[in-house]
Amino acid sequence: PPAAHPPSGIESALAARAERRQRAQLDRTKSTAQRAIKGLRFISGNTKASNNAWIEVQRNFDRLALDGRLSRADFPQCIGMMESKEFAMELFDTLCRRRQMQSDHINREELREIWSQITDNSFDSRLQIFFDM
Repeated sequence: PPAAHPPSGIESALAARAERRQRAQLDRTKSTAQRAIKGLRFISGNTKASNNAWIEVQRNFDRLALDGRLSRADFPQCIGMMESKEFAMELFDTLCRRRQMQSDHINREELREIWSQITDNSFDSRLQIFFDM
């Protein structure tokens, strides 16, 4: 059998690059999952803390909506998730996609449907949102 030779500089560089890519992919997956879990915990905490949360969301809708339509950009403020804006917009996209809505504006009825899903505390519902994201 031929003698084993040490890897060349190019082979070493390619192996190191592949390893870095794999670590980066794992880090991205991990950070996405952590962000989703944090966001879902935030929602759970908010909905448990206030029985009048929907009333507040409606008030926010009335204040933020133009011509009866709330924009995707205003959604985080409407549902009280300003400190997790990026997550709230991902949540908006996910729940709209689930309803096969292709708009970045929603009306009050659509907001109510989305809010019902967000505030559904069942494990299955949370898990489904998590995987849809």
